[in-house]
Amino acid sequence: GSFSTPILVDTGERTELIMSFPLELKAFEPTTGEVLWTCQGLNPLIYSSPVYDDGVVVAMGGYYGNSVGVKVGGTGDVTETHRLWHEVRHNGGIGSGVAVDGKLYYQNSGGVVYCDDMKTGKTLWRDRLPGAGKSWGSFLLAGDRIYILSQAGDTVVFAVDPTKFKVIAQSDLGEETNSSLAVAGGDVFVRTHSALWCIGKE
Repeated sequence: GSFSTPILVDTGERTELIMSFPLELKAFEPTTGEVLWTCQGLNPLIYSSPVYDDGVVVAMGGYYGNSVGVKVGGTGDVTETHRLWHEVRHNGGIGSGVAVDGKLYYQNSGGVVYCDDMKTGKTLWRDRLPGAGKSWGSFLLAGDRIYILSQAGDTVVFAVDPTKFKVIAQSDLGEETNSSLAVAGGDVFVRTHSALWCIGKE
């Protein structure tokens, strides 16, 4: 099975619904369910959602699984024609990353954050998150900042920067959580094991 959430991608010529499955990435025609293309290379454990930017989608297997970078817009099995790179035992974890200007920001389950080039798969930098670090949550992108919530309730804010890891802020709720941060109406919502938090300005 797959815990991945599908994403919608506008290729300029058509809209594709793309989702990670065990062993492969698939694109569908969203109104009919027709399979547009498939790409091989993932492993059986799928937790995170694919991430898209500038014509390229990256999909990752969980727990140091396989990862692929694929040019969207193909037909049929595009493993040989559209797969830009394939890495075995890559760095992916459970939460999903975010893409900015062709760079993918994500973390593994051990609290290490990465910045990769989406077209080549090359890691531009990696660093350990301060505090508890380990997380099942997904990254949240807001402007030029990325937010991540750890299992121990630490929130770390760092800069969108393809050259280095720069922490802007850090806070601690003191409660355990496996969730992701959510934003609505200018407020940040956090679901912990014991409570639902709303953080904002009065």
